[in-house]
Amino acid sequence: MPDSQVVNVVRAHRLAMNAEEAATMRDMAMRWMEVERALDGNIAALANEMLRKTSSGETITPSMVRKAERYQLLKAQAEKEIVKYNRDAAKIISEGQVTALNEGLETAQDAIISSTEFNQMFNHINIGAVDSMVGYAGDGTPLRQLLNDSVGEGATDNIMNALINGVAQGLGADEVARNMAGDLGKNFDRSLVIARTEINRSYRTATIEQYKQSGVVIKYVRLVARDEACPSCLSLDGETFDTAEDAMNMEEHPNGRCTFVCQVVGGDAPEWEVATDWFANQSESKQRETLGAQRYELYKNGMPLSDMVHKIHNDTWGDSPALIPLKDLNK
Repeated sequence: MPDSQVVNVVRAHRLAMNAEEAATMRDMAMRWMEVERALDGNIAALANEMLRKTSSGETITPSMVRKAERYQLLKAQAEKEIVKYNRDAAKIISEGQVTALNEGLETAQDAIISSTEFNQMFNHINIGAVDSMVGYAGDGTPLRQLLNDSVGEGATDNIMNALINGVAQGLGADEVARNMAGDLGKNFDRSLVIARTEINRSYRTATIEQYKQSGVVIKYVRLVARDEACPSCLSLDGETFDTAEDAMNMEEHPNGRCTFVCQVVGGDAPEWEVATDWFANQSESKQRETLGAQRYELYKNGMPLSDMVHKIHNDTWGDSPALIPLKDLNK
């Protein structure tokens, strides 16, 4: 079936939002590089110090590393730099939220206008109706606090573990130092998850709120970014909600990019090839890449995507769709 015009409009806006999201990720990466540059000297010095001890016949242990003066200097510096990074990252994410809110409002307004049988006036809202969420996570936690709780956690432990593992493997000082910086990067990855999740939540919230306040939307229909979606989201494409409140509370996982198309008063329900049908027509390599080898075999043997998915709860992110562990699928 041909896609409804409203679906094409929302997908085009989703692509534009992806580009804005990518720009935010680049800004955060540039800021994190400043953290790495600030720590490079002490990381290299600690790596060299521990390798000299190894050359002298000493065995490197976590206790030894923690007692080293250089480690204490690095620990204090890392904590200081990460606090500064979190401050700046919260600002970058907040700016991304504002962009996402504006894009979400435009998405909904264009979606309503594009509905083929729609010819009424409707209420337009501006960002002032939804900007109270800027600077906050979905559970109401200030972004900076969430970043401090998440990004700072275990930072120096990651550095120490990479150091001990590198020394045990007999790596040279430069490679050990690179691995130490790389493991510290796991904390940066956590900040990206927060950024993507909260920016996309802002985009989705603004879209839903404009639909609600328009006075003409009667259905909210989940639209999945098929090419990049996980199996959990693929199974939920086309899920329909009767109220904005239900749509706001839809199951969505961290990093999720699902959004909504609308059905307006007097208009037909939007139509498109839903993701489960689309996925069934993809190549074996695409299906294997998405599902993994074992789930692909289950899928090929007749298990639908919906049977591979369940709901999980997280106090920060709320209810999320997730894949059922393979050990439970094979029971």
